Amino acid sequence: MVWIKRLSLFVVGLLAIMALLLAYVMLFVNPNDFKDELKSVALEKANVSLRLDGDISWSFFPWLGLELENIGVALGDDPEIVQFDRAEFGVAILPLLERKIQVNKVNLVNLKARLNKDAQGQGNWQLESSTVATSKDNSTAQTSAKAVTQANGPGESFKIPDIQLDELRIENAQVLYRDEQTKQLINAVLNVQLNDVQWDKAWPMVMDIAVTQSDLQGQSPVKAKATLNANLTVFPERESLSLDSLVLSADLEGDNLPTSPMSAKVSAVNVELDLPQENVLAEGVALSVLGVNVDAKIQAYQVLSDPQFSAVLSVGEFNPRYLMTRLKLPLPEMSDDTALTKARADIIFEGSSSSITAQPISIVLDDTKIEANAVVALSPLRWDVSVAGANLNLDRYLPTPVEPADGKGKETSPEMVAKDIPADDSDLIPVELIRGLNGHVGLVFENITFKKLKIDKIELDSTQANGLVRVSPLKASLYKGSVSSTMNLDVRGRVPSIDIVPSIEGVQIQPLLVDFMDMDKIAGATYLNGELSAKGNRIDSLMSSLQGDLLIDIKKGALVGTNLTKTVCEGIATIRKDKIDEQKFGPDTPFETMRFPARIVDGQVSTPGLKISSAGVQVTGNGVVSLPNSSLDYQANVAIAGSTLDQACQVNEKVTQLAFPIVCKGQFSDDPAGLCRPDIKGFGQLFADLAKAELAEKAAEEKARLKEKAEAEKERLKNKVDDEKARLKAEFEEKRQAEEERAKEKLKEKLKSLF
Repeated sequence: MVWIKRLSLFVVGLLAIMALLLAYVMLFVNPNDFKDELKSVALEKANVSLRLDGDISWSFFPWLGLELENIGVALGDDPEIVQFDRAEFGVAILPLLERKIQVNKVNLVNLKARLNKDAQGQGNWQLESSTVATSKDNSTAQTSAKAVTQANGPGESFKIPDIQLDELRIENAQVLYRDEQTKQLINAVLNVQLNDVQWDKAWPMVMDIAVTQSDLQGQSPVKAKATLNANLTVFPERESLSLDSLVLSADLEGDNLPTSPMSAKVSAVNVELDLPQENVLAEGVALSVLGVNVDAKIQAYQVLSDPQFSAVLSVGEFNPRYLMTRLKLPLPEMSDDTALTKARADIIFEGSSSSITAQPISIVLDDTKIEANAVVALSPLRWDVSVAGANLNLDRYLPTPVEPADGKGKETSPEMVAKDIPADDSDLIPVELIRGLNGHVGLVFENITFKKLKIDKIELDSTQANGLVRVSPLKASLYKGSVSSTMNLDVRGRVPSIDIVPSIEGVQIQPLLVDFMDMDKIAGATYLNGELSAKGNRIDSLMSSLQGDLLIDIKKGALVGTNLTKTVCEGIATIRKDKIDEQKFGPDTPFETMRFPARIVDGQVSTPGLKISSAGVQVTGNGVVSLPNSSLDYQANVAIAGSTLDQACQVNEKVTQLAFPIVCKGQFSDDPAGLCRPDIKGFGQLFADLAKAELAEKAAEEKARLKEKAEAEKERLKNKVDDEKARLKAEFEEKRQAEEERAKEKLKEKLKSLF
């Protein structure tokens, strides 16, 4: 509070001289006779040039009144820096004897001040040391100091006299400030009124000011009008100030402002300034501007030497759309007209010139609630942020998706993917923003919707540095299952790239595909592991550049809208030139498991080794699913066991053992019921092969029958021959024996004849 002491010394000295000369002045002195002497003394003692063109008049006891007109003040030989048309003072005489200053009024009318700062930062109100540090001035200063010491006694410090000022009025003061360093020109017109001024007591203060700020040529002006009402208290001993019940209202206008005119109002219950400690304390602060109301409590310490601060801020509910419109900020295209219409926040923070800590941070945006803690290092800029929130529908804040006129997916060539020429309106990744990130973020959020994808809960831990964002781990609960993965987002190059190592446990695939891709083709609990990578900054670019390998297992699911049994029966009926009863078939093909590896190249998904198993259906297949074109070209071989086909198609058991070819081809948006069709040519070939097999079987059976018959006839003939041989042999043996008997008889007869 050095300026208060100097002002007090000046006032005490001035009033003391006036008291000593009062008696003489009352009788003999015309003050106008001393103009030249006053000018000489001011120039000699303070290097101040006075211009006193008007009359000097005064009044006497009990008030010493002084009135001066048409006055100018200059430092040394420089041009005048202060001028005023009239100055009026009124000082009570008797209180001066008690070292008290009682002033009934101080009135300065039409004050004009011209302040200039050159390119080197030297102001015309600053005296150079060579003009003030003379030996004569030093001796004068020593004499003045000795006089003050003698007046107060040895060892006593200077005591600021009591001041009582009934009224201080500054009317139509004009200040012109020209700064060659900052290339700006400021012209201010103000009126100030203070009442009942006393040290250590509050006094009312009213001020209105009109300020115009421009460049040195007066171009691009910004105009402001403000009024200030407050109760001001000055504590000279503590060198501090206090402002109570402060209300500041301001109106701004200018072509360079985002909105013009603009009104603002600031109020405070109490503001305290401790000058030696450089402390500022403000309580009950309220700011109202452009529909935004902010309440605050602020504490700042060592603001000029080593700033440290703490604050509690509360931002009342406001309309961000209205604020952005008033500030002429571009409003992003959003699919929901009610989005970004309600916001409020509560923040407690503290910090210094090197770091800021904000905790907790509470934000409500539309239906979204966010709680956060943040620590930010300023040099170099780095942060550590933890965020928890709920109820965030990002689709409300994104543009409405534009469907192609023909309803078909847009084809993207590999050349277009490599060039990756994104449309600004559809950029998915804010590249420049991510390149400037440097820090750590932990996030827990519940109930999120993005691209119609519904996420019950998401947790992630992420580090960002130099355009590389690492997320490890990322956990999400969605569609009755869970996802965990690691992810890297790299925007250091010309085209953003994403690497993901996903793991899925039990996610219901049907509602996910319906929400995310408007695809309703398959249902079931999905389990997945693998690796994926993609490049680009749009959904179509990312889809068309997708690479990776996955192992997928879907349990207790169904091919939705496709009944493979019905498709098989349709093929059979076509071959027979017959019809089927569609009432016997359901709309879907349920299954117990679907397992397949997926190989992804440029968004084309091939699934060799696909197997679908259920109680009545066995399916194998292979083909390609095109994500960029939202299409599929697939062939499955369906074997239907049991009696299903017997009941539906009325075929024999042999047909039920066949694997029938089914072709699934078309767009994701096509009717599932017509997406898969029987391969009639394949069916025909299958039945032709079956017929050939049956003919071959019948031929083999006839051959076996004939062979068996021939063998039997051969055996019969053999047996007949053997029987004949046996008969002839027996007959021959019988004849031989008979002949032998006859020979023996003849021999006996001959022998008898001999004897």
